[in-house]
Amino acid sequence: MADDAVERPVPPPFMWGCGACVRSLLRLAGAWGAPGGCFWEQVQVARHLAEAHPDAVPAPHLEGCGVCPEYALRPDADTDVWAQHRARDLFLPPSVARLL
Repeated sequence: MADDAVERPVPPPFMWGCGACVRSLLRLAGAWGAPGGCFWEQVQVARHLAEAHPDAVPAPHLEGCGVCPEYALRPDADTDVWAQHRARDLFLPPSVARLL
């Protein structure tokens, strides 16, 4: 996951105004290049966004996403996990964000 050639987006301003977002983003940044990766840090940021900032979570991806169509087809889809998937767009490049 530590591909320095992949440019990460600058998180939106509301995230910098939230102490929990900032702490999570800093943990993610510190783990980005770690040998063990940064999976759990990504999950932590996405979970916080879905729970604390649901209005900021992007709409389902209409193109280029193999995950959103699967969620859309399932009547029992876990909406929290789907929101976490979409929230990843706010702080990760699409090539990484749409892996989960």
